[in-house]
Amino acid sequence: MNSGFVPALGTPLDEKGNLLVKSYQAQIKRQLEAGASAMLVMGSMGQQASIKPSECIKVAKAAIEAVAGRVPIFVGAMDNSIAKVKERVAEMENLDIEGFVFTTPYYFASSSDQVINFVKAIAKSTKHSILLYDLPGVTQTKITYDMVIKMMQEIPNLIGIKSADLQMLRKLKLNKAISDDFIIMYSGLDTFDVAYKWGIDINLDGMIDCTPANFHKMYKALAIGDYKTAAVCLDNAVTLRDFFLKKDLWPAFSAAMNLLGFEGNFAPDYVTPASAATIEEIRVELQRIGEL
Repeated sequence: MNSGFVPALGTPLDEKGNLLVKSYQAQIKRQLEAGASAMLVMGSMGQQASIKPSECIKVAKAAIEAVAGRVPIFVGAMDNSIAKVKERVAEMENLDIEGFVFTTPYYFASSSDQVINFVKAIAKSTKHSILLYDLPGVTQTKITYDMVIKMMQEIPNLIGIKSADLQMLRKLKLNKAISDDFIIMYSGLDTFDVAYKWGIDINLDGMIDCTPANFHKMYKALAIGDYKTAAVCLDNAVTLRDFFLKKDLWPAFSAAMNLLGFEGNFAPDYVTPASAATIEEIRVELQRIGEL
């Protein structure tokens, strides 16, 4: 994979929970035009845990069609048991994707041995590469450096990890025994520019969906060592995220995507939509940072 940003794509659904294909593919087109280096389909911001099973393969196929081979596509297939994950993977096994992405099971906290058993079993069930998705704030279980090393030794199709743990990723990056081909994606939004200075130059986040122009500009600045401009662009994304969190993340994110021209509900179906006043505030923020 090339250096660059990877949007964790939002998934637009109608009132019945069905994918709005045109909206989804329009979102992907905008990310490609901004210079995205890969796409994460059905990650946490893409409502993977909320999407109807019948829609999962439709989402993956719509992304493949829109990307048309221009960048790698990674597909989330997370769930709470080996059997359920295998079922998801089997349905998408013959798709033209770069690999599957898995969190740890997220209903109960898991021991390191349990996580390794889980990943090994699902890795054996697919011909595709797999990536680890470290998301302890949701799953209750942290993927540690030692766990990654052990899994790399035992799982031949493990090719990367996404995490907000900068110290762990830096340790992996500095480990000379690890191939340069091992994909390290950083998802700590506040310190993307710091990670870049450490050579961790692939960044993944759901906020990229709302701020592709800023990420395009940020990477151009980073490439020439203009960290001041890069910091401004990154601060724009961080400030917007903090605004979303203050107002309620999911409805604010969904409203922002609608304002950017992508119809549909980008939030779980039990979430109350943003108020008209909040939507207007979001419009002002998007205009302020140059995304609208």
